[in-house]
Amino acid sequence: MPVFFLLLVFVIAPLAAMMSLTFFRSTMFGLDWHLTLANYARLFSDPIYLGLLLKSLRISVTVTLVVIVVGYPMAYWLARVVLRGKYLCLLLIFIPYWIDYLIRTYAWVPLLGRGGIINHVAIRLGLIGEPLSVLLHNEFAVHLVLVYVFLPFGLIPLYLSLERLDRQVLQASADLGASPVATFIHVILPLSIPGLAGGGLTVFILTVGAYVTPKLVGGPSGIMFGNLVADQFGATFNWSWGATLAVALAVVTFVMVVALSRRIRIAQVFLQTE
Repeated sequence: MPVFFLLLVFVIAPLAAMMSLTFFRSTMFGLDWHLTLANYARLFSDPIYLGLLLKSLRISVTVTLVVIVVGYPMAYWLARVVLRGKYLCLLLIFIPYWIDYLIRTYAWVPLLGRGGIINHVAIRLGLIGEPLSVLLHNEFAVHLVLVYVFLPFGLIPLYLSLERLDRQVLQASADLGASPVATFIHVILPLSIPGLAGGGLTVFILTVGAYVTPKLVGGPSGIMFGNLVADQFGATFNWSWGATLAVALAVVTFVMVVALSRRIRIAQVFLQTE
């Protein structure tokens, strides 16, 4: 009963309130309380909004894939290679993430800017003749910083999944004549899919609605759907339109997560069941 009450107050009620806002229109004097589907008609009739939604999904999927590609070797090294000082290595990896999210994101600006450290070092080494402007305020910067910010959310499930592997199973594979590469492909990789999928789902959900990172390092070309939603509530005070955009993003994300979960069996991902 207490759990249901908490869900009702902090999850169901806010979602219902936001959903109800989508059926009204915002005016300069507040909400027009006449029921309407104008917000949804505007959403589906204007290709700009659908294009921005697809762009955000593309960025989120790309970031998720990069996090998995980068995080898997790190997780494997920590779980299967490092024998002593494993927890010290984990501590050193996660110390930077004790700093506030906003500070960690903004710290990339002096690194990637035209007068930043990367351009300065590249010029001193003779790699470039003048500062590069393509490192900041574009999609590349958004991808890079989102990968950095959300890497731990993909790394931890992978590490836990690899850490739980039964060493006797790996030893049996070796005793049967399988090479290390064959053991990895046919034993380790399939058994680590729950952690891989769990980390991927987490990163995807967290990045698809990102708005702080695109605002700080993305510039006009790096804007995402979350920025549009935030502006409706914070800048233009068009709450009904902002709620419509938020509901659209939530529904699309939910459908994609459910579709993926059905393919990989969500219970296996989070509960490590067979």
